[in-house]
Amino acid sequence: METSDIQTLQQAKICLYTDSTADHCQISGINGVAQLVISNIYCKVFLKIDRVENGDVICIQSLPKGVYIVKIISDQGIVRRKLEKR
Repeated sequence: METSDIQTLQQAKICLYTDSTADHCQISGINGVAQLVISNIYCKVFLKIDRVENGDVICIQSLPKGVYIVKIISDQGIVRRKLEKR
């Protein structure tokens, strides 16, 4: 994979739809199957799902209040998104 491929994927329109007070979030823009990892800013992993697809709804009810990094890993590369739960 070339650097330009990674930059293109990072600019991809992968969206994470959630309300900061909601117990669920929805992912869109994934092509194929990906892995999802939710961790805090100290890299402590709170949730890992080995198989997510476009439109999947992820339950985040068990997450404590805070700011998280959602990492979506696929064959095309890695995308990170911020998630805040209040």
